[in-house]
Amino acid sequence: MKALTTIANSLRGFRAGFTLLEVMVSMVVLSILLLLLIGMTDGASRLWRDGEHRRESLREAIAGLQMISDDLHSAVVTSNPATLLIEPGDQRHELPDEASTDPSRQEGAKLFFLVSHSPDHREVDARGDLCAVGYFVGRSSETNGVDHLYRFHASGKEVMEALVKGTLRELYAQASPSDPRSTELLAKNIVSLNVSPIGKTLPGGHPEALSVSISAINSDTARLLSSDPASKQRNDRLILRHLQQFSTIVRLPPLRESSTGS
Repeated sequence: MKALTTIANSLRGFRAGFTLLEVMVSMVVLSILLLLLIGMTDGASRLWRDGEHRRESLREAIAGLQMISDDLHSAVVTSNPATLLIEPGDQRHELPDEASTDPSRQEGAKLFFLVSHSPDHREVDARGDLCAVGYFVGRSSETNGVDHLYRFHASGKEVMEALVKGTLRELYAQASPSDPRSTELLAKNIVSLNVSPIGKTLPGGHPEALSVSISAINSDTARLLSSDPASKQRNDRLILRHLQQFSTIVRLPPLRESSTGS
């Protein structure tokens, strides 16, 4: 009996559990730690996502610039102005580039010229060593509200006939995103292609070198644009926020003499 009394007295002196204040303080501390952890995770995810978007735009733009540079290094430029033709394009969006408003710079969304590749660098279906190539930004019926970079290619007899007859411009006019026989999709989500002459002007109005600039966006931004292509103000803000620009300078080969029509 005495032992039971001692145990009962011990239990009465023991305080089980926590007070309400201690529980509330613990919940506040735990909530703060959870908020900090969520914030760190969200920040890390956002940085990773932004990095992936930049790499995606970089891959597309660099692929386009590399192809343009390779072709320009093999360009056949003569005193005929049509052998290197820069046409102004439809600038759908105002780019955040101060130089874009400089009238001394010639900007265009279409670049056409003749090339002569070495045998080991010719395309499989090339018909002859002289080709006509072109680069331009456009959109097909499948790319609602989104621009891509396209490459036009022609070779063989039709190029020689156009050169002799002086109808190269008519040949270039065949370039169209809707014609897969002559035009291929080169890089996706390209907002603009800008071409600026550099150096002194050679016969035919050709420069010594060209500055080529490509402006690209990522696929997530492109999906937002295509979701509502009619919303120009919203789309312009999206483009200016996510636009990335990449440039290169290509020195043109020496001018060749031309005995064909202009």
